[in-house]
Amino acid sequence: MITKEQIEQAKILWEQARESAIHAHESWSLLMQSQKALLDSYRAAGFPYSEATKQFEKFMEDHSARYKAALEHMDNMSNAYGEILEQFKKSST
Repeated sequence: MITKEQIEQAKILWEQARESAIHAHESWSLLMQSQKALLDSYRAAGFPYSEATKQFEKFMEDHSARYKAALEHMDNMSNAYGEILEQFKKSST
Protein backbone atom coordinates (compact mmCIF):
# COMPACT_ATOMS: atom_id res chain seq x y z
CA MET A 1 0.00 0.00 0.00
CA ILE A 2 1.27 3.43 -0.96
CA THR A 3 1.32 6.06 1.77
CA LYS A 4 0.90 9.80 1.48
CA GLU A 5 4.47 10.15 2.71
CA GLN A 6 5.72 8.09 -0.23
CA ILE A 7 3.74 10.28 -2.59
CA GLU A 8 5.18 13.41 -1.01
CA GLN A 9 8.72 11.99 -1.22
CA ALA A 10 8.26 11.12 -4.91
CA LYS A 11 6.97 14.64 -5.54
CA ILE A 12 9.97 16.17 -3.77
CA LEU A 13 12.37 14.03 -5.81
CA TRP A 14 10.65 15.10 -9.02
CA GLU A 15 10.78 18.77 -8.00
CA GLN A 16 14.50 18.48 -7.19
CA ALA A 17 15.16 16.80 -10.54
CA ARG A 18 13.22 19.59 -12.26
CA GLU A 19 15.31 22.25 -10.49
CA SER A 20 18.47 20.44 -11.50
CA ALA A 21 17.35 20.42 -15.14
CA ILE A 22 16.57 24.14 -14.94
CA HIS A 23 20.05 24.87 -13.56
CA ALA A 24 21.70 22.69 -16.20
CA HIS A 25 19.83 24.60 -18.91
CA GLU A 26 20.79 27.96 -17.43
CA SER A 27 24.43 26.87 -17.22
CA TRP A 28 24.39 25.75 -20.86
CA SER A 29 22.77 29.05 -21.85
CA LEU A 30 25.45 31.04 -20.03
CA LEU A 31 28.15 29.08 -21.80
CA MET A 32 26.57 29.89 -25.15
CA GLN A 33 26.41 33.57 -24.24
CA SER A 34 30.07 33.59 -23.25
CA GLN A 35 31.38 31.92 -26.40
CA LYS A 36 33.07 35.03 -27.79
CA ALA A 37 34.60 35.98 -24.45
CA LEU A 38 35.97 32.46 -23.92
CA LEU A 39 37.43 32.26 -27.41
CA ASP A 40 38.99 35.72 -26.98
CA SER A 41 40.44 34.62 -23.64
CA TYR A 42 42.02 31.51 -25.17
CA ARG A 43 43.41 33.57 -28.03
CA ALA A 44 44.86 36.12 -25.59
CA ALA A 45 46.53 33.25 -23.73
CA GLY A 46 48.29 32.23 -26.94
CA PHE A 47 46.08 29.38 -28.13
CA PRO A 48 45.73 29.10 -31.91
CA TYR A 49 42.17 29.70 -33.08
CA SER A 50 41.65 26.01 -33.91
CA GLU A 51 42.71 24.94 -30.40
CA ALA A 52 40.55 27.64 -28.78
CA THR A 53 37.59 26.35 -30.77
CA LYS A 54 38.33 22.76 -29.71
CA GLN A 55 38.42 23.80 -26.06
CA PHE A 56 35.10 25.59 -26.37
CA GLU A 57 33.60 22.54 -28.10
CA LYS A 58 34.74 20.39 -25.16
CA PHE A 59 32.87 22.72 -22.81
CA MET A 60 29.80 22.49 -25.03
CA GLU A 61 29.93 18.68 -25.13
CA ASP A 62 30.23 18.51 -21.35
CA HIS A 63 27.36 20.91 -20.74
CA SER A 64 25.23 19.19 -23.35
CA ALA A 65 25.80 15.81 -21.70
CA ARG A 66 24.96 17.24 -18.26
CA TYR A 67 21.79 18.86 -19.57
CA LYS A 68 20.66 15.66 -21.29
CA ALA A 69 21.36 13.66 -18.11
CA ALA A 70 19.39 16.16 -16.02
CA LEU A 71 16.43 15.94 -18.42
CA GLU A 72 16.56 12.16 -18.39
CA HIS A 73 16.65 12.12 -14.58
CA MET A 74 13.71 14.54 -14.46
CA ASP A 75 11.75 12.27 -16.80
CA ASN A 76 12.56 9.25 -14.64
CA MET A 77 11.45 11.01 -11.47
CA SER A 78 8.29 12.21 -13.21
CA ASN A 79 7.49 8.65 -14.27
CA ALA A 80 8.16 7.33 -10.77
CA TYR A 81 5.92 9.99 -9.26
CA GLY A 82 3.18 9.16 -11.75
CA GLU A 83 3.45 5.45 -11.02
CA ILE A 84 3.20 6.01 -7.28
CA LEU A 85 0.16 8.25 -7.74
CA GLU A 86 -1.47 5.61 -9.95
CA GLN A 87 -0.78 2.87 -7.40
CA PHE A 88 -2.23 5.06 -4.66
CA LYS A 89 -5.39 5.71 -6.67
CA LYS A 90 -5.83 1.99 -7.36
CA SER A 91 -5.35 1.03 -3.73
CA SER A 92 -7.71 3.70 -2.41
CA THR A 93 -10.68 2.77 -4.65
